[in-house]
Amino acid sequence: MFTPPEIIIAVVVIAALIFIPILRRLLGLIIRLAVFFVAVGIVAAGVTMILNNETIFERPGLGQRVERFLTKNSVAASQTGSGSVTCAMESAPPPPPTAAAPHKRAAKKESEPQTTRNDVSKAEPAPLDDVFPELIRRSFPGISREKLFQLSTDTVKSLGGWRIDKSSPSNYTLDCIYTSRIFKLEDDVRISIDPSGDIEVCARSGMARPGTTSMLRYFPGDLGSNIGHIKQFYETLEPKMDQVYKEEQDKQNAKKPPGQ
Repeated sequence: MFTPPEIIIAVVVIAALIFIPILRRLLGLIIRLAVFFVAVGIVAAGVTMILNNETIFERPGLGQRVERFLTKNSVAASQTGSGSVTCAMESAPPPPPTAAAPHKRAAKKESEPQTTRNDVSKAEPAPLDDVFPELIRRSFPGISREKLFQLSTDTVKSLGGWRIDKSSPSNYTLDCIYTSRIFKLEDDVRISIDPSGDIEVCARSGMARPGTTSMLRYFPGDLGSNIGHIKQFYETLEPKMDQVYKEEQDKQNAKKPPGQ
C-alpha cells in the first residue's frame, strides 16, 4: 500500500523531535519567541488605539475595523465616511504647456501651489459595512475660508504632539506632523479648506512616505492611528465652530428691532 509523502514527512519530524534533544529545544525556543512577539504586537496595538482614542468595537464592526487597522496606513475623511478612501499627499504635477495665446494665464497657474484632492469617486457612496463615523467630512457653511483656515491653525497648535510643517494660506492648506508620545513615530496630516466650507482631513503613516527606509514600511497597517488623528482634529475644532456660529447668531439678534 502506498503511503502519502506528507505522512512520511510527519513521522520523520516527530521521530527527530523525540530522539534529538537539540531539535526539541530549538522548537521550544521558536514557539516562545512567536508567543512573545504576538504578545508585544497585541500590547502595541492596544496602546496605540488607547492613545488615539480609537477602538475596534464601534461601527462598522470589529471585523471591518481590525482589517482596516492591520492593512491600511492612510485614510481620508469623505462625504460618507468610507474607510476605503486613502490619503493623497503628494503634489500634483505641473500642468502641460498650453497654446501661446493663453500663455500668461498658464504661467499664473503654474506659479500657484498644486495640490491633490483625495479621490473619493470610487468609494462613494459607501456600503454600510464600510462607514466609519470618525471619517465623515465636516462642513461649516456660512464661514469664510479665511476664518476656517485660522481656526484650523489654532486647533492644530492646541493639540499635543502636533506641529505645523507647512502652512499655505494661498490655497488654505496645512501640512502637519504628528509625533506619537511613546514610540515617537511620525504621521503626516493634511488639512484643506474648500470654498464650500468643507474641511478635508487626510492622514498617513510616516512609514508610507516615498523613499522611507525603515523596516516598519513593510507593515501595511496603522493600528487605527490615522483615523484617530482625524477624529481628534474634528472633535477639537467643532466646539470652536459652535462658538463662531453662536457669535454670528448673537450679532444677527442684535440687529433686529426691539420686540421682534
